[in-house]
Amino acid sequence: MDKAALMRTAAAVFVQAGWRTAAVPVLRPMLGKEAQSYAAPQALAQRSSLLVSLGGDGTLLGAARLAAPLGKPVLGINLGGLGFVTALGPVNLDERLEALLKGSCRLEERRLVRACLIRRGRQVAVLDALNDLVLARRGAGRLAVMDASVNGRFLASFRADGLIFSSPTGSTAYALSVGGPVLDPGSPVMLLTLVAPHTLGNRPLVLRENAVLDLDLPDGGMELAADGKSVIQLRAGDRVRLQRSPFQVGLAYTSDHDPWAVLRDKLGWQGLVPALRGRRA
Repeated sequence: MDKAALMRTAAAVFVQAGWRTAAVPVLRPMLGKEAQSYAAPQALAQRSSLLVSLGGDGTLLGAARLAAPLGKPVLGINLGGLGFVTALGPVNLDERLEALLKGSCRLEERRLVRACLIRRGRQVAVLDALNDLVLARRGAGRLAVMDASVNGRFLASFRADGLIFSSPTGSTAYALSVGGPVLDPGSPVMLLTLVAPHTLGNRPLVLRENAVLDLDLPDGGMELAADGKSVIQLRAGDRVRLQRSPFQVGLAYTSDHDPWAVLRDKLGWQGLVPALRGRRA
């Protein structure tokens, strides 16, 4: 079944369950009359009781950033790709979605992380992210320099290609690809991971959730991105303050959802099936 057909299947299940469905205009060619109305993303989020993300994790991240300030839950339906955070996949989508809407559902509250850009002593931008905030150098040929302090105390002067500040949810995103640890998504912590650090002694750091990480940028030449979007160009002398966001978002899952089973499947973890453990050939 192609993506458009999966989207129509999902919309039909909602309608049959008595829900009114609305969608963003870009989905009109695929959903047609299966969606009863169309609206821009912000307007759609404000008037909806549940936001449904149709795509991969990136689509869900965008929906979560809209939903979190409004206190709206998000249901992620994976239409292909990795889908670490989404609740449902293409297999038996209609049956599983119908069961979820009938009550086989639970919400997992996920905390976002926040970046505040301070320029010449003034806060000029604020970005929130469900997965991660990334500072990366522009272009090749030189290292980025970041003087880091935690809760006002100097930590280190980092020299690297970049830095990733992740929520526990984001530990399976960019941070994972550069050697960061996998965190339980409900952990009250935040994760700092360097990208290609110049010093081998620099390792991923797990910070308590009330920590405030300040990064002073003496040379500039970097950019800041939230969940891979909302890129801001940074200048010499800027300070980026990284901390827990005041927002959180409820992600809807089936009652039997097991995040560790998802990791076993997506990351190819192996081991003996418990029922077979202890048997001899």
